[in-house]
Amino acid sequence: MKIIASVVSFFICLAIACDQARAEFAGHVSIVNSVAFSADGKTALSGSWDWTMRLWDVATQKTIRKFRSHELSVNYATFSPDGKSALSASADGSIKLWDIATGKLLKTFKGHTGIVTSVVFTKDGKYALSGSTDKTLILWNLETGAKVYKFTEHRGPVLSIARPDQGNFAYSSSYDGTIKKWNLKTGTLEKTYVGHSFNVNVVDVSRDGKYLASGSVDETVKIWDAASGRELKSLVGHFGFIAAVAISPDGKTVLSAGRDLVIRHWNMQSGKLLKSMSGHKKPIWSVAFSPDGKRALTGGGDEVLKLWNLATGDEITK
Repeated sequence: MKIIASVVSFFICLAIACDQARAEFAGHVSIVNSVAFSADGKTALSGSWDWTMRLWDVATQKTIRKFRSHELSVNYATFSPDGKSALSASADGSIKLWDIATGKLLKTFKGHTGIVTSVVFTKDGKYALSGSTDKTLILWNLETGAKVYKFTEHRGPVLSIARPDQGNFAYSSSYDGTIKKWNLKTGTLEKTYVGHSFNVNVVDVSRDGKYLASGSVDETVKIWDAASGRELKSLVGHFGFIAAVAISPDGKTVLSAGRDLVIRHWNMQSGKLLKSMSGHKKPIWSVAFSPDGKRALTGGGDEVLKLWNLATGDEITK
């Protein structure tokens, strides 16, 4: 009996050890909606349906700090340009500004009448642009909390926002099947991009502002010329909705992921599929390139984040 008990104990311990070894970026207890790298690539942010935002040490894959104040899911989390603060957008209708070093809540912004799906800093870090299921975007003054502009041209919920490193423009994707370009200096709509046959879940823009990538329920990733609005490529290969896209820092490749549990890495110019990566057990809701473009971070419905080597397609574990 002692031998049997010892054997059982051994296998239980082995199973626990294996679970711990697989516990990459473990901590969230619901869907991971959003992931973002810091500018130096050493830390990352995540937002989750568990109402929290987390700051991670990328090397150890451990939580540094948990941010909790929202009353519903955190749909988006992003670093400020200087890396000292962060913004979170929530289903509770609010946007919150946080101090990264202390975890202190600095300010709460309320003005949307629906779920806040996305938020981005402007390039100078002084303003924020948020999007909501109320079909609007709001530009906020982060110091005063005042609304600068309200954009109302979308005919459906705003699902994502992207902003290039240069210029005074931002882009939004919507349930109405379009992508729109906004002038944040004048508060006007500059352009509408039409091509997807269903709602556009996500949009990203290259750092130089020349190209857009979008993902849709129509199972395609589309590449756009930002200036002309012309569709350049339609990338086909996913099965099911696409929830996440990200353009590489050098603007040459794009990552996409969604319902089919596969992260796909594409050459933007040729449209060639470079690599497919699998490991999540439930749909993938978010993806981000590391600043050097060599790694990717993903978040999924399986409540974990995963780190990937883009050269080999392998998951990076501790």
